[in-house]
Amino acid sequence: MSTLKRFRPSVESICSYAHCVEAPSTVPCAHCPLIFCLRHLVEHQIAIDKEHKHLISSIENSRARLKTIQSIDNRYELCQQLDEWQTTVIENINRMKNEVHAAYEQYDEEFNKRKETILNACDENEMSLKEISIKLEQSLRTLESSRLELIISKINPIIHLVKPNLNPSVPLNSQSASHIDLDRFLITSTVAFTLDYNSSVIAVSSKYLLFYKSSRSIFELYDDRGEHLCDINYDQITYGDIQQMIWSSYVNGFLLATSKQILKLNCTTKRIVRYVDIGLGYFKDICANGESIAVVHNLGTSLGDVIEHYSTNQMIQRCWKPDLFSDEINMKDTMEIFRIRMSGSLLAIDALFTDKILICDVSHAMKCLFRINTHHCAILSISPVYDTQQWILFVNDEQDESSQRRMLLINAQENDPQRRLREIPCEPFTPTDLYFFGSHHFLLIRDENKDEENMILECRKMHSTI
Repeated sequence: MSTLKRFRPSVESICSYAHCVEAPSTVPCAHCPLIFCLRHLVEHQIAIDKEHKHLISSIENSRARLKTIQSIDNRYELCQQLDEWQTTVIENINRMKNEVHAAYEQYDEEFNKRKETILNACDENEMSLKEISIKLEQSLRTLESSRLELIISKINPIIHLVKPNLNPSVPLNSQSASHIDLDRFLITSTVAFTLDYNSSVIAVSSKYLLFYKSSRSIFELYDDRGEHLCDINYDQITYGDIQQMIWSSYVNGFLLATSKQILKLNCTTKRIVRYVDIGLGYFKDICANGESIAVVHNLGTSLGDVIEHYSTNQMIQRCWKPDLFSDEINMKDTMEIFRIRMSGSLLAIDALFTDKILICDVSHAMKCLFRINTHHCAILSISPVYDTQQWILFVNDEQDESSQRRMLLINAQENDPQRRLREIPCEPFTPTDLYFFGSHHFLLIRDENKDEENMILECRKMHSTI
């Protein structure tokens, strides 16, 4: 019997040519890791030779073109574009100069008229000396700080001419919200209506209350009498988590800062649409006053959160963390922009890990006017007092966990730095948050019978004024 074994080729010895049925005798290619039978090896070598000749020809053609190629001289076209841009800029600057001169003539006339009105109004016999003193002091601050200003943006070629508002928010011959006796407004107020409070976010306008209930993904809309108007469904998956809500008179609706974008809720149509004038991103907070909108925006960079100021839907200023503490180099590594609240043209910024609240002027390129030391207090909420450049803070003492909540007042109009932050009484209410509502009401959020799980919202009418 023969001792020879029948040859059975391995997988590696099969011809690499697809569907080859030739004998299993194969030869490896000298140029690649494939193996072929004798017939297909010849075809493979012919294909490699053709590809080799094609590559040689392509290289020679590229070398020839490279030797003859010259740099493209498009200086004329570029300079022509710059000349056109220069002409446009010069025209805009000249137009702005004319606007400055015209605005000053109008401003000077209004200034003198306003000064005369103030002097005549304060001569009325029915006004007390205290009222005259307060009104004169407020008017003096308004007139002494009034001037025309230009805001020249560093991020776009837009120039804004800022005209001073010589008319204070409060007429000299009337009482209004800015004349609230904030030391007594709680205890002298009366209840208008109450609602159970189990909302995650709340916002108010002069006519509406808006609650967002994250557990049900709906908005509940109420009027200024506490009457429930409607429920509005919210697509949380599509739009993102609600971070903050604020009423904007400029857009005539509620602005919603979400984890994805800025939305607008129209109370008349009950529709929610993307507010297209502000870009996409992660938004942590939003506040508004008049034509101004400020947002805390995470641009997705390592630099962290920024504050963006929009006016008439155009971005005027982008303020980074280092801009807020330019005199403290290491502060940018520890601080975090947490909350922003606008009162008038001033913005209160709650800067975490700093024990300070920054007061900045959005109408003057986010200039930081001063910083308020919060004295190691845990800040529960910050509420602007209308447009009076004042804010109410509810705080707990961090060093005493058993202490009751306290109510502090920031007054940016106070000239004495030691009096810009002071405590005002909040007993027996001890609320957790407060919203000024309409012209004579405020909303108080507090726990019922000291039960922190059972919160109520109380709308109260103010009666005490100076």
